Amino acid sequence: MDVKNKILVLGRPEINKTGLVSSVMAGTALEPCVASSEASAQIAWDIDTRYYTAQTEFWVDSTEPLSTAHTELVQNWLTSPSTRPSIPIDTSTHELHDSLSTLVDAIVFVFDPRDSTSFTDILPWAQFAIDHEPSILLCVAVSDTKVGGMDGQKDEWFDWCVQMGWEWVDLTDVDPESEYSVERVRDALVANEWATMVPKANSKTGPKTDHTPDSNVDIHADSNADHTPEPAIDAPPEQRDEWDMFDKIASTVDPRRVTELHQRLFTQTPQSDMSGLMSQLHSLRTEIAQLDPETARTRAAELALALGKHTL
Repeated sequence: MDVKNKILVLGRPEINKTGLVSSVMAGTALEPCVASSEASAQIAWDIDTRYYTAQTEFWVDSTEPLSTAHTELVQNWLTSPSTRPSIPIDTSTHELHDSLSTLVDAIVFVFDPRDSTSFTDILPWAQFAIDHEPSILLCVAVSDTKVGGMDGQKDEWFDWCVQMGWEWVDLTDVDPESEYSVERVRDALVANEWATMVPKANSKTGPKTDHTPDSNVDIHADSNADHTPEPAIDAPPEQRDEWDMFDKIASTVDPRRVTELHQRLFTQTPQSDMSGLMSQLHSLRTEIAQLDPETARTRAAELALALGKHTL
């Protein structure tokens, strides 16, 4: 039986794709080194977090330069990323995409910004993303050195990624305080709900797997009572700190933005259109990931409140 737990890592042969995979698995920075002589590889990765385990596998493969017509199409698209041109895909590529659609739930496209034409190799995989909607779409810029002086070109790639639902991760950024890192690639993959995910039954701080009320919470408590409920005795200090931080951030959001976001998600989108809702959530998550940390926390709180408002 097909299992949708594959992570497709794509880029030209000269790109150090296997090195990136090794760094993601180890949670370390990407070290400059030559690319592997192997054109493709399959690398198993057992994700193990506090809350769950999941068996996944990296499928590393090389792309080939596209035709001049395809390159020109991408260049024109970059100047107007909100448009969505018809992407010419041949029959064999369509068949390949169909066969991968039941296996692949994440794509990590890797390119070297010093060769701007290498970005055009994303074109057929942009069509794959449109047709099959994998959960994770990452566009990662890598090089054996930091790359500066390309802000205009990088802005075009960034805007295209936002419009198309890909997360832009620039590992060549010269800014010493850049939020882009291998850790961000790892976090995005670890956060996915993999088909092979197995919750850890003994995780006290993880999400509950049933609807049994917490024995430390009085479900009949009067919200107007003049006493303050005691916190759950098994809640660790770091968990209480996280809730305190969320409450602090939530207190600064604009309620009008929460209402507008709620209407955008649940009023403007038909409730029966679950795929449309998931697409919007994926787009919002991608937009939030591109913001500075402080703004991202506020936007994430707004999204959480908008979702919570719908369940009330």
